[in-house]
Amino acid sequence: MVDKVTIFGPLLVLDEIAKQIELEEILGKYGGYLLSLAMAHCVAPDSLRGMTEWYQKTEIHNLLDIPKITYKKLVEAIDSLDGVSGDKIQERIFSRLKEVLDVSPSSYFYDITNIYFYGVCCPLAKKGQNAEGRRDPQVQIGLAITKEEGIPIFHKVFEGNIFDSKTLPDILVHLGRHEIKNVCIVWDRGVSSKFNIREAKAMGFDVLCGLAMKTGMKKIVDSILQEDIISMRYRVRLRSATFYVKKQKYEHEGIKGYIAVCINEKQRQATRERRYDEIDHALELLKEKKAIKPGLQKYIQGGKINHDVLRLSERYDGISVIFSTKNLKPEEMVRGYFQKDRLEKTFRPLKSFLEMDKVRFWLPPRVRGHIFVCYLAYLLVSVLEYRLKETGMSAEEALKTMESMYKVYLTDPKSKNKFIKTVTLSKKQEQILRDTNPLLLSNCSV
Repeated sequence: MVDKVTIFGPLLVLDEIAKQIELEEILGKYGGYLLSLAMAHCVAPDSLRGMTEWYQKTEIHNLLDIPKITYKKLVEAIDSLDGVSGDKIQERIFSRLKEVLDVSPSSYFYDITNIYFYGVCCPLAKKGQNAEGRRDPQVQIGLAITKEEGIPIFHKVFEGNIFDSKTLPDILVHLGRHEIKNVCIVWDRGVSSKFNIREAKAMGFDVLCGLAMKTGMKKIVDSILQEDIISMRYRVRLRSATFYVKKQKYEHEGIKGYIAVCINEKQRQATRERRYDEIDHALELLKEKKAIKPGLQKYIQGGKINHDVLRLSERYDGISVIFSTKNLKPEEMVRGYFQKDRLEKTFRPLKSFLEMDKVRFWLPPRVRGHIFVCYLAYLLVSVLEYRLKETGMSAEEALKTMESMYKVYLTDPKSKNKFIKTVTLSKKQEQILRDTNPLLLSNCSV
């Protein structure tokens, strides 16, 4: 007779990753509860109250050896992070990662993302700049990851109205504590500033960053592009895009280095077509005496397209400018900088863990605690993906594959003896367990 069936497979894998990093010990007294929250985020993100019900259907109690999980206990765990040095914890975690995974990064990616709040209750949440142009209160999160493996090293929470460029000094101080030499930090143009580049160089880091296309930079780009560079000589082919690149020596705000002007023809065409579509739509709206987007007004005069203004806007479509303090080949500059897409992809799952509308926290310590738990969740996912790199399987795919691995609790009707069985493993599930830790297979006898 079946007494109950519990979720086991994905939690077993995540628990093994946590044990390899010694996360529970590093996190301290409430380590088990904090890990249970991180694991729940990875497998079944839900509201905090919803999680307490979900736990009853899982093997988390047995895997983490923690007493009955309640909403109160989970809130206590999050509150326990207030006053704890998150910087030191993250340093200890990354030091352990370097031992376990043999990670020795030569480059870091750094960028900023944000999460939005509805309402004005959270003092951390303030209106500020963002890529979406939204005016909702936001909290900003700075994140650094290793370039090669995509393993998160460090995160920090900032108020929503702080400019991206002002967040970097804190990150530089933290990275400097790891005493890793010959490191190149890669960041986007929103973070670039004379102060940040100078600070990074002073701390022994080289920098590879984007530069904003301001008026002075446009003049430099114009002079470099007097020669047509759309040719094999200047071609740099990446997996996802082709660039035409011209590099030369350049001094940025008194800092000597090299500049690379990059043209992406495919992006240029896509940008123009998108703009043309918007202008066509705006003309239709004007015929109907309806309002159009403010940014499109400059292209239309007297109900007709102003082609001179349009041509000026098109001049820098698909053009990016990269600055390096190190003398790299054009291909190395382009590959190093545009591979920061890995960081943007890193933010996607992290942001899915960060949905604040599912967690009604407004007090700053609890918001920071929730973000820290989400950081732990992404850490588990990224290390799992590192373990699976030979198979090419994503962590998301692996966790989904493991979902059908249950523990079944049985009672013999005659003898009343109780048994626990694990459902038969598929070949794919066996491979996931083997890649995570071959010893896990011994825990899964059927």
